[in-house]
Amino acid sequence: MATPGQLQMYNKLEVGEMFGLDHRAMDTRVGKIHRIHVYPDEKVPNAATYVVWLEDHTLGNILRMELLRNEAVLFVGYKVPHPLNHMIELRIQTMPRTSPEAVLRHAIVNLKAEVKSMLDQFDEGVKAFKDTQAKKLAANPGTVIVERPSVLMEQSSDAPFSTSEERIVTDSPDMEAEERDQRFQAQLEEFERVAGGTSTSFSPSYSPSPASG
Repeated sequence: MATPGQLQMYNKLEVGEMFGLDHRAMDTRVGKIHRIHVYPDEKVPNAATYVVWLEDHTLGNILRMELLRNEAVLFVGYKVPHPLNHMIELRIQTMPRTSPEAVLRHAIVNLKAEVKSMLDQFDEGVKAFKDTQAKKLAANPGTVIVERPSVLMEQSSDAPFSTSEERIVTDSPDMEAEERDQRFQAQLEEFERVAGGTSTSFSPSYSPSPASG
């Protein structure tokens, strides 16, 4: 377990840093703290840098990929300047016929539509799965089905065995874990036997040298 002194060396953000703005988000140009700072490039035409606080690679990467689909975008890139500052810097350069703000707004609209489509497909898949389960139960009212990954347990009143018994196609997770531990222990004992009974521990040991005469 880490000591309080060691915890100070970790790059884990505090809750307040992830969901709240502080003095680091101060825009010195207007003297206010806000989430998005826009800095037009003074040397490169049709270019700007967006400093977005309380965001990380999740937003930066999807914005970059969506902006690269736009033929009017000449350059787009983002970076996280420091792991302790919960913010990203997004730089965009466009063709003269448009502007960084316009292509960024267009990319956000497209991403909203894509995310909504993903959520709708997920909801449709869940509904289809529930409908399938309901049809199975309606076809055989005496069957209770509980599905898990690679595990199927069912109890049927018309089965050749008693209704108080339960047929298990795949072992329960507890039984699987116990068998896995037993196999590991057997392999460890076999390794020790082949190694001639030597210890498998890698802890350092100290043997004092005999005192010289």
